[in-house]
Amino acid sequence: MSYMPQAPVYAPSMPPEVYQSASAYQLGQQPSAVYRVTTGGRRIAGGVVFIIIGVLLVVAGFGVMTQSSDSSVGGIVLALFGGCFIVGAIYMFLYGTIYRNWGVYVFEQGFLFKKGNEAPQPFRWDQIEAVWYQVTRHYRNGIYTGTTHRYRVRRKDGYQIVLNDRFTNVGQLGDTVSNQVTKVLLPQVIAAYNAGQTITFGPLSVNRQGLLNVLGNLLPWSEITGIEIQRGYVAVSRAGKWLKWSNQPVANIPNVFVFIALVKTLLRK
Repeated sequence: MSYMPQAPVYAPSMPPEVYQSASAYQLGQQPSAVYRVTTGGRRIAGGVVFIIIGVLLVVAGFGVMTQSSDSSVGGIVLALFGGCFIVGAIYMFLYGTIYRNWGVYVFEQGFLFKKGNEAPQPFRWDQIEAVWYQVTRHYRNGIYTGTTHRYRVRRKDGYQIVLNDRFTNVGQLGDTVSNQVTKVLLPQVIAAYNAGQTITFGPLSVNRQGLLNVLGNLLPWSEITGIEIQRGYVAVSRAGKWLKWSNQPVANIPNVFVFIALVKTLLRK
């Protein structure tokens, strides 16, 4: 669980309030990584497609209107649809400019979330209560088309944010957050387990007897040989076979990466 941010997006300069907040909350002297919102190749490609469709619809609409007054309504509708596509294309082209003041600044002791002109929000690693993550691989006709990411991060005071593919390399940012939160929470949950407590991760629980799911089904330690995430669900190796033990997707399980790390640690004992 070492601190290893990968391939970050570096910024040549940062707002003064970022350094002020980092100092005030003792996050560190300099950010090790900065994740920005950029237009990106996909949005540019999408914008090109949208503007082509929009222009074609507008041209078709005006063509219909010039043919006959009876068909003017249909022509207006086509032109309006085309205008919507053109507006969408402009939004895609200007995406990075619109969100240029958004950013996530990663420091040694946590990160700052900057949204527009609002004050940066600090997230110290030891003040993060829970993280929910959803990473989805998309396929069309069996062909991989891309992966989407969504990380919901909540502080102990209840304030929460969502980090998604608006930010470049958000998957690597999510890995950093997950690793650091695990580094903080894993020793705490191991101590609680050793004290005989039941540790709850939303619909899942861990205690001296084994694992419990939301239905109250107990899986004894003696029957578990491995655990991992498969296709968005917690899978358990039992009697040499991998089974989808929980009917809850990992997106519904807070700190599921801490849960997996805890179970793997206990299985090694």
